[in-house]
Amino acid sequence: MSEQGLSDVGAMEVATLRGLAEQALLAQRGEATLDVEALSARLRGVAERGGPPELGGVLLGLLESGALATVRDPRGHSCRALAVKALLALDVPESRQVSPEDLAFAQARQWRPPHWMVPLAAIFTAFGGVTSTLLAILGPTTFRIFAEVPVPPPVDNLVWGLHGVATLWRAVKLVLSPAPGTEDLRAMLLLAGTSVPLFLVNVPRLLDGGPASLTGPLFAGVPAALAALLLWGLGVKPRS
Repeated sequence: MSEQGLSDVGAMEVATLRGLAEQALLAQRGEATLDVEALSARLRGVAERGGPPELGGVLLGLLESGALATVRDPRGHSCRALAVKALLALDVPESRQVSPEDLAFAQARQWRPPHWMVPLAAIFTAFGGVTSTLLAILGPTTFRIFAEVPVPPPVDNLVWGLHGVATLWRAVKLVLSPAPGTEDLRAMLLLAGTSVPLFLVNVPRLLDGGPASLTGPLFAGVPAALAALLLWGLGVKPRS
């Protein structure tokens, strides 16, 4: 192959990776959808076969942006770690500027939950949100017909219903998100946290023999807490 041909191939590799890097930055801001499989394949190729030195600047900028912090390919491999390995394989000046945090992350062999578990937990959370909402809507009628006891105050039912709707909405967003991030973790933590006072406020009523419902907050709060734990396990942090 001629020198011109090699130059054209190198320029194409740089342009392709730069385009994926820009896509990752836009996805981080929620303005685009990242082609994770293409990015993962490109990073693996550079790590195994090397590439033009110009790739060093693109990879370093991508790592410094933090856009790959929580991005994993369908097999559960971290694109952040792949980017570090690709940059080190190039052996360019930029490879000596990799942060100690990125190096430690790439070298660590910690257990990570499979990426498919997050959508599964989100679906479970959505089911909990639907159940909590239905309990808030149908609960008063159920109390009157089957239990023949006073129904919980209307304000309680309204709060449970709103909490269920919010849980459902955030869970659906998490299912559809290609790369869960800090906002998703904060939302799940907030939903799980607000379910605690909703649960505790009913305990004294139940002990006094009054109307109470402990199931509504539990149906929404427990799955949200599970989803938050899985996101944390994937490396998502509550602070960006």
